[in-house]
Amino acid sequence: MSRKLFVIAFTVLCFSVGTLAYEADLHYIDSILDLTGACRPQGVKLSAPSIPNLSEPDYQGTPSYGAIPLNGDAFHLVLDRGAEGSVLYVDTDRSGVLRKVDWERQLWDGSLLASVPFSVSYDGLQTPSIYRVFLIWSPLTPTVLTYCRASYRSGEIQLGSVTYLITLIDDNTDGRYSDLDRDIMFIDTDQDGELFTTADSHEWYWPDEPFNIDGTVYQASSVNPDGSRIAIEETDDWVAEKPPLEVGFPAPGFTGLDISGKEISLTSLKGQIVLLDFWASWCAPCLEELPTMKGIADEYAKDGVVVIGIDLDRSEESFTQAVADYDLSYRQIYDGPDGPIADLYRISGIPILYLIDQESIIREKDLRGEELRQAVQALLRGEN
Repeated sequence: MSRKLFVIAFTVLCFSVGTLAYEADLHYIDSILDLTGACRPQGVKLSAPSIPNLSEPDYQGTPSYGAIPLNGDAFHLVLDRGAEGSVLYVDTDRSGVLRKVDWERQLWDGSLLASVPFSVSYDGLQTPSIYRVFLIWSPLTPTVLTYCRASYRSGEIQLGSVTYLITLIDDNTDGRYSDLDRDIMFIDTDQDGELFTTADSHEWYWPDEPFNIDGTVYQASSVNPDGSRIAIEETDDWVAEKPPLEVGFPAPGFTGLDISGKEISLTSLKGQIVLLDFWASWCAPCLEELPTMKGIADEYAKDGVVVIGIDLDRSEESFTQAVADYDLSYRQIYDGPDGPIADLYRISGIPILYLIDQESIIREKDLRGEELRQAVQALLRGEN
């Protein structure tokens, strides 16, 4: 082998070793309700003009027409509003034929819900894929139909030497799983067989977001548009592991300086009940909770309850002024708008409150007023 060819071969080998890639087949799961009931709804405008080249039924009332865009194709639908109710017709396979779809149930607000399987075509695939969608119509907004994904993709992927459950959700309901910055990926990083799917979950990721598992950082590099396959690579972009923020998990430890310059360490408060209040002076709901925080701090300090305010004001001057204006005597940390403690707790909106027990376990989140006070009393009585 010539020296030039050897250098090329060696370079390719080093590149392939340095960018380890892992792939997994993901299978279609027909109902998303066993995973999450949360949804980011999209809207369809219903209007009177008919759509050309549709094979339509005999309507009993006044039809309104609309279309759902899935993978760039328009799937037409008609809502027929008559004296005996509203009937939904959908062209689920873009054949031009409208078929009646039964409403599955009526929701608490009077809205009607249907779960509809669409047949979506993808480039390179001879057979269309099923993609189920919730369709929701409310008499209160008769010219709008909302919809969101009702199915998802799931499988197993080996990262390093460990196999993990992995799931993809097409969160923007556009019929494509390949929007790495818009869809959602869950990985059972703690391997307990259960995916935590709340926004605070340590197993929740944007697909293009680097994530750390046991010291190795990974990132999704590609997803098939139909969600049937995902590729994940190791990356040199360092991020810390996501700590769990669910009730029942240990509260992430932090260290900060209070307003008087004294250090506060959450780990040093083990054995005491700790109430963390993420707040800012520009946040009206936060200010409404300050009397509750002050009352708990004053009433239960003798029982070992520590209240700590984590302030996210835009300037330290605003923070110190607010502490003085509202006469806050319990301990306060200025974390700022992009501070490390808020980042650790993945704060995306305030007020956020964490009630932490004597063993540093999160016992309650986001309680307010009297409910929060009762939760503190229950911990003091050893009831949680």
